[in-house]
Amino acid sequence: MARLREVLALKGGTVVADVGAGKGELTFALAREVGASGSVFSTEIDPGRLQRLREAVVAAKLDHVTVLEARGSETGLPPNCCDVIVLRRVYHHLTDPSGINASLLRSLRPGGMLAVIDFPPPFFLSRGDFGVAAEAVRSEVVSSGFQVLRLIDDWPGRGPLGSYCLLFRKER
Repeated sequence: MARLREVLALKGGTVVADVGAGKGELTFALAREVGASGSVFSTEIDPGRLQRLREAVVAAKLDHVTVLEARGSETGLPPNCCDVIVLRRVYHHLTDPSGINASLLRSLRPGGMLAVIDFPPPFFLSRGDFGVAAEAVRSEVVSSGFQVLRLIDDWPGRGPLGSYCLLFRKER
């Protein structure tokens, strides 16, 4: 979390989204970072995970966290709601990247940042159920209207999987 905080300049008052929140580990970490003066949107497509995430947010009394249902081509986020959006180990699962990227662009405020954290697939494939090449992400996100800021190719990963973080900005 420290590296994400540093790279995204997260602080109190920031409005951030965790797209594809899963079990919500990142959502809870982001909620701690932005504090009660900030807010967190947490989106999930799986109905069971969505329900468990809502229950966990209520149990933790995180009034500044809003859980939203996503769909295959739509994040579920309101327009112009976020300063920062994070997709952690989610992008390779997208079945409609252009639809999601358009939704991400609508949801970011002008000058807002998008962080895509993922890992490359084995055998030098560009896209699949297990990983996505950073260049494929860069190409798809830039073609949706984002400006690429930088690639961090030594992002902390899980186990033996090497990860990267691609940072983008919505132009003002």
